[in-house]
Amino acid sequence: MGALLASSCEHQKPAATATPASPAKPGATPAVEARYECPMGCAGSQSTKPGKCPVCEMELVKKS
Repeated sequence: MGALLASSCEHQKPAATATPASPAKPGATPAVEARYECPMGCAGSQSTKPGKCPVCEMELVKKS
């Protein structure tokens, strides 16, 4: 009887590990934030608004 129980456990379906993505609303476009970065590529210079690089103080440039 124990062998029967042990063998039945092997035939169970594995649990799903990935969750499905939430469906997008029809006609909705994803919000894209402008990305600004230092032209010298300084670490930590990425921003969502224009300004100066906190490292080298150069003007941030808009990236597409």
